[in-house]
Amino acid sequence: MNESSIQFQAEVQQKLTQYFDKSEIETMAFMLGVDYDSLRGGTKPTKVNALLAHMSRTGRLPDLLTYASKERPNATWPAIPADFELPQGSAGSESDGVTVFQIGSLNTQGGAFIAGSAINGSDLSNSKSIQGDQVDGNKHVLSGTFTNSAINIESKLDDVTQTIQAMPNATPDQKDRLVQLIDALKTALAGLPATRAQDVLNITKRVEALASEAGSDLPDPEYINDLAESLKRAAEKVAIAAPIVAAIINSIIELVNAIAV
Repeated sequence: MNESSIQFQAEVQQKLTQYFDKSEIETMAFMLGVDYDSLRGGTKPTKVNALLAHMSRTGRLPDLLTYASKERPNATWPAIPADFELPQGSAGSESDGVTVFQIGSLNTQGGAFIAGSAINGSDLSNSKSIQGDQVDGNKHVLSGTFTNSAINIESKLDDVTQTIQAMPNATPDQKDRLVQLIDALKTALAGLPATRAQDVLNITKRVEALASEAGSDLPDPEYINDLAESLKRAAEKVAIAAPIVAAIINSIIELVNAIAV
């Protein structure tokens, strides 16, 4: 998925989440002929992501934007990029919003492979050597050898969303905005090439740690600052491949700092 497509998806997701409440998203799905109940997720941001993924996959993004601009004419809606690309693994998929793993060779030498809930029975293709536990399901494009490490990107970001929803010091609006940013980050990370798999994993782990500390009863501002700086450094490593990641990370850090004060 190219950069213009990632930015377009992130902007549309952000605007749909900002300008429409959950019941209006349900109405939107109905008016567009989409079964709202079949869309993945339970929160508004995940429903929006699933609807956007479905409309992208079925070639109906113009219908979605036409409806949104008619209902919210004061908002500025982006044009579909001329070189628009679907997220890796979206074409022909029956599981909207699910990131796809396509793993050529994986050897964990005793580590666990964990990747969310299984959708298809043949999630892994080509050769694999796993001398430990295996749980295959939601997929990311990853290749190479990951020794003694759990590849758990999708579920870690889902855990972050749950942590955000339970934050005692955050307002509902702050929680919604953070969830929205995490969903945008998930989309951006899914567009990175396989050579950036370790960077994606590092960013994911640091986002999880940052959200966990911010969601504690007595968050430590100094520790949050250390985590934020570490997260920024991780984002810098993918800046050339996906500059939008750094922008999303900065927004997450700014909001977390506001919550943790």
